[in-house]
Amino acid sequence: MVTLKDISRDVGLSITQVSRALGGHTDVNAATRERVQLAATRLGYRPNAIARSLKTGRSGIVAMIVAGSRDPDSNAHLFEIVMGLSAEISALGLQFVLHVGQPGADVVKLHTELYRSGGIDGFVIIGPSPADPRIKCLTDLGAPFIVHGRDPEQPHPFVDIDNFDVGRTMADHLLSLGHRRIAFLNGPLSEFFAIQRQRGVDAAFAAHGLSVDPALMRSITMIEPQGRSAARDLLQLDNPPTAIIAGNTMIARGVYHAAADAGVSIPGDLSVLAHDDGLELFPAAGFEPPLGGTSAHLSAAWISLSADLKQIIAASKTPMHNRILDLTFDKGSATQSILVDRSMPVGP
Repeated sequence: MVTLKDISRDVGLSITQVSRALGGHTDVNAATRERVQLAATRLGYRPNAIARSLKTGRSGIVAMIVAGSRDPDSNAHLFEIVMGLSAEISALGLQFVLHVGQPGADVVKLHTELYRSGGIDGFVIIGPSPADPRIKCLTDLGAPFIVHGRDPEQPHPFVDIDNFDVGRTMADHLLSLGHRRIAFLNGPLSEFFAIQRQRGVDAAFAAHGLSVDPALMRSITMIEPQGRSAARDLLQLDNPPTAIIAGNTMIARGVYHAAADAGVSIPGDLSVLAHDDGLELFPAAGFEPPLGGTSAHLSAAWISLSADLKQIIAASKTPMHNRILDLTFDKGSATQSILVDRSMPVGP
């Protein structure tokens, strides 16, 4: 194991100077700090976590607590989140812990117990709902935390995208192509991102002098089997949709399977768009025909979230870090224009 003594010998400085350089002390000039840090990285030095904890009062550990699930598809999605988030947090010199409770566990109680145990410096929250009790709990405890997503009813630090624009952009594109029977396979409406996406779809229809058909708006768990089941039901309607917006690429994969099962051609009979989170198991580039839609990869969210959480933990007072990440749109090859259905009712 590489020690301070090894770095001292490598750079020709005393152990005390090396220690103060790695600790960021201001009495060490910038050039020396950089030389010592480069040597530490090259030699593979890792600071002793116990010693650091005794010195700083911090463990260097951040946690994410989730209730367990017996759904393998949901767990696969969680695995991708954990892999990306853990890698970015580790790159900043922190350690990431995933705490999985039993299905239906009281996650507020778990947050309280884990923080009061004294071993956790901060928390990551994902999938917030309006008036989310986890956010209130950590705020009341004074615990450092950051949220992927937003709870509009409570002030808190977050990293998010403009989910209103996700729904509006995709619906507007399909409406501009002449589609009127547009289905939306959205996420759970208990979560703010899904509420905002539905509002965006509604706004796009209103801008075209139209209103959505509630029978084509579905709120589902955002995994492939649910997308396949919902799309199958929609395609069996007497007047099926000519286009489907999928909340993510997992749902879109289910839509593609349902269309194939029903002998429905994409994009000949059905146009499809989806929001792309950059999931490794469901890349948009892996669809045939290539899938288009909005895109904001989770990898960018994890980078910003990790950096902001580290700053929040280091601050004596919790700053309000709020970031809205960039969103892009690609029309892809899974949509085509159709004749506008003039029989559709207009107005709200």
